[in-house]
Amino acid sequence: LFSYKQDGTGVKIALTKRAFLSRLNEIWTAAGMCRVTGHSFRIGGTTALLRAGVEPEVVKVAGRWKSDSFLRYWR
Repeated sequence: LFSYKQDGTGVKIALTKRAFLSRLNEIWTAAGMCRVTGHSFRIGGTTALLRAGVEPEVVKVAGRWKSDSFLRYWR
């Protein structure tokens, strides 16, 4: 779904979670901000969907939760 071109060669490379978080943390660390984990995006995504009025059951399926524990992320 997401890719980027490798420097110099122009070869397209699939964007992985590791590469995405690594690059974001490079930028944020250089700006004096805290590092983040993938878990931070899970919390933010859950909150954004619930605040946008998406039904909790839909959020549960989208996040592949089997229990209602995802509701603890709702901030």
